[in-house]
Amino acid sequence: MANIKLPERFKNVLDKNQELDGIIKTTLATFGEILKENKLFFFYEYTNHGIKHIEDVLASSDNLITDETFSNVLSVNDIGYYILSVILHDIGMHLDLEGFKCLINGEHDDILITELDSQKWSDLWLDYVNEARKFSGKQLISIFGDEDTIIRMPPFSKPGEITENDKRLIGEFIRRHHARIAHEIAIKGFPAKPNSINFANSLNLKTRSIIGLIARSHGMNLRKCLDYIENTFGRESKRFPNGIHATYLMIILRIADYIQIDSSRISKVLLKSKTFSSPISKMENYAHYSIDNVDDKWHDDPERIFVTASPEDSKMFIKLKKLFKDIQYEFDISWAVLGELYGNSEGRDKPKIKFRRITSNLETINFINKQVYVADSFLFKTNDEIIKLLVAPLYGDNISFGVRELLQNSIDACQEREFIEEKKGNSKYKSLITVDIQKEKDGFTYFKITDNGLGMDIEIIKNYFLSAGASYRKSLEWRKEFLDEEGKAKIRRSGRFGVGILSAFLIGKEIYIETKKNESHQGYKFSANLNTELINVLKDPNITEGTFIKIKIDENKIKEFIKKGHEWTKWYTLSKPEIKYSLFNKKLIPYKKTNPENNDLLPIEWNSIDSLGYNKILWTYDKSFANVKFTCNGILIPSRSYSNSGLYLNLLFSVPHVSVFDNNAILPLTLDRNSISERLSFNYDLLVDVYKDFIAYLLVFNNNSYINDGKLFLHSSKLNHPSAIEYNTSVLNEASYGTLQYTDESYSLKEFLNTILISKKGFILNYNYFIKKLNKINAVLIQFDSIPDDGLELDLDDRFALFSENKTNSIPDYLAAIEARSWNDETYESLPYNSRIFIKSEKYNFLFNSKIKRAPTWLKNKCKIQNERNGFICLHLDNPIESLIKDDFLNKYSNNIHFIREYEIDCLYEGDQILNNLFQKYIGDDVIIPFSLEERKRKYPLAFKELSRYMEKYSNVKNIEEEV
Repeated sequence: MANIKLPERFKNVLDKNQELDGIIKTTLATFGEILKENKLFFFYEYTNHGIKHIEDVLASSDNLITDETFSNVLSVNDIGYYILSVILHDIGMHLDLEGFKCLINGEHDDILITELDSQKWSDLWLDYVNEARKFSGKQLISIFGDEDTIIRMPPFSKPGEITENDKRLIGEFIRRHHARIAHEIAIKGFPAKPNSINFANSLNLKTRSIIGLIARSHGMNLRKCLDYIENTFGRESKRFPNGIHATYLMIILRIADYIQIDSSRISKVLLKSKTFSSPISKMENYAHYSIDNVDDKWHDDPERIFVTASPEDSKMFIKLKKLFKDIQYEFDISWAVLGELYGNSEGRDKPKIKFRRITSNLETINFINKQVYVADSFLFKTNDEIIKLLVAPLYGDNISFGVRELLQNSIDACQEREFIEEKKGNSKYKSLITVDIQKEKDGFTYFKITDNGLGMDIEIIKNYFLSAGASYRKSLEWRKEFLDEEGKAKIRRSGRFGVGILSAFLIGKEIYIETKKNESHQGYKFSANLNTELINVLKDPNITEGTFIKIKIDENKIKEFIKKGHEWTKWYTLSKPEIKYSLFNKKLIPYKKTNPENNDLLPIEWNSIDSLGYNKILWTYDKSFANVKFTCNGILIPSRSYSNSGLYLNLLFSVPHVSVFDNNAILPLTLDRNSISERLSFNYDLLVDVYKDFIAYLLVFNNNSYINDGKLFLHSSKLNHPSAIEYNTSVLNEASYGTLQYTDESYSLKEFLNTILISKKGFILNYNYFIKKLNKINAVLIQFDSIPDDGLELDLDDRFALFSENKTNSIPDYLAAIEARSWNDETYESLPYNSRIFIKSEKYNFLFNSKIKRAPTWLKNKCKIQNERNGFICLHLDNPIESLIKDDFLNKYSNNIHFIREYEIDCLYEGDQILNNLFQKYIGDDVIIPFSLEERKRKYPLAFKELSRYMEKYSNVKNIEEEV
């Protein structure tokens, strides 16, 4: 049987009431066993909450009660009921798993104290788990010791699978609500299986309820307890409800529990040998361990407690100072409440506590000077000078970035309000932002931005809007409202760094703000500049919901707003919220056609991909929309360099326009939001998707060159998919197609994705994969002045043809066309060329003039003249195969042809493996693509099935059979 030692004065009083003494002894015997066991299922790292703690609280309580109060004010019932409340006050911490399940399964729902508690345990638990999933890294570390802890719903049906983190999660919930549990145990009993353990059941319910309230009071606001007493028992019973000095006993318990701060509450041996995974537990234990002595007798002031402590570092020094400050607050509020309740009472009838103050050696200069650490609090802070030094360098002193940041805040506010209005079922709300630049009567020009978004209350203004580096999206309030159970954002919010409002000073030196939070009765207005020491915030209930910001534009920056192009209006590329711009009463429209939302029915011009962490990635090559390269949540990321945007092109000449939807703020933006700080995680997914689009285009492409009745009908060999188009493609590159694909250099390979070779059976892409599948091909390149409309009489036999209207004019052009050299000279210079060149006689004589060195000696030696006919000189480089070009062909087309090259195309390198894998999947080994679209469908069924969405956008490409 557990033995709880009572203070001598308490025992003597109880001897006068055998019935009450028996109730207490019975309760002590029952609940003492729970306390004696002291194996806190959910709190194995916590400080002692067993019998020793109960005895210490009772001893401290005895020490707090003055002799006069004990003799003249407190009754036997007061003492007895107080002992019971002390037993109760931390008993909730001793719940085991079955007891906790009793709570959340509703077994205490019938005693819900509605004046103090608005939720049942099950609802309170679910709300807590949802909140826990949104814990910040700091909160996770403080409870679990690891900021990467994954919060889950503990598997209550499988107790064997309850982990230590599950226990810590439940433990934190119990810790928050253990005072309420104490109150309910007094009324209903200790939750347990198979039956609850009754608490002092011989006492009536009203008395047990007051005992429970006294126990509960140590974990809640004292004045709220008084309000409950007054509402429950009546105003006249406030001092003495049901014959108990409840308020005084609450005060004694609060202070007695608080001043249990000496090292007796922990095991010093345990402390030195155990590793604590929870920083909260570790700090609590070391806080107690740091207390050397609590002196309430041996000093000059009889109403003071003096604590001697030895904190080992500044962190513990600050923690202990705060602890003593909090205890002093309890003394102050306790004396104030006693004065309010008993101010008119006679001296003998007025209950008192023995102490008014608590001080410590931590306040003394002697102690502070002796420490090896600096006994003070150090925090990262900003000041106005640092802010002024950072704003312009961060944003380049560019007014456009100031507009962007203000727009971003307004857009976020509108998104948040729209979400809340939708939850309420209000379909009438239409988000709107107006940006207006006007000259006013005072002669100054002002920038004004107004939104009907969520607006701000005083806490947001103080803690986030005016606090540099504090992002509202990281606040618990925002997380509770806008994060789901998995901790993912339900809405998109672009603000993340907390530097937005600073950018307003890029526009002007002073800002004026009016704001009112949605459904609030109070609005606020104020003005400020970077030198304002104290901002005077005025209340104004007549302010419209939302936010209005007005900035006097610096004279030297007005010209930036009126500059042609109005770049400051082109930040936002989506249609919601609607943004209206005006400049001196002239309406400005930044984009005639905005980009699509991620939840819209996607226009055919756009493609989408999913990527882990992102809501959606949209992309297009279509320039009829906002026509900007990269946006996040609709806001332009203006980096001009693809290498700096985190996108790597592989074989693509042109990066598509990318629209990222990122509710969870994982896009790696630089602090100025102007570029990407690291390679994008969706780079591969995007590349694959663009390649799929490319293949789809290739398979529905009308190649514009075909064979009919033995004639070649020619147009262009260009594929012209937007990803493969290089601006200003040079003649040299086109003339050199014969060997460039031998290299694995990505820059060189890009050219071939835009070129096709045709044969009698169909066409291929002039790219390594196709060449390699055919092992080796023989090709002919013909350069025309203008391609004949009536077709070309040339029997290709088993060869492939490439046609071009690009002119070969300069010496480098001709030399490159003849050499067809690889970019890697050392590797390929010794390989045979096996090619035949037809070049105009006058051009040959000019290039190979023996008196003037225009062509290198090795090339002169390499080129062997075979013959001269019809104005062309035929050159052999090594050993080409039999020629397709006959005399009648040269005779017929000599006035229109500049240059012919017959050559072998072999392939040593693979090219881009990502693209090759897709070609293997959709094209396979039979790589010659038929001219007929119907034949293509039969030949490549998987491609036409899986890539149909991509092909749909190119459906306007005519079938070649229709043209024929």
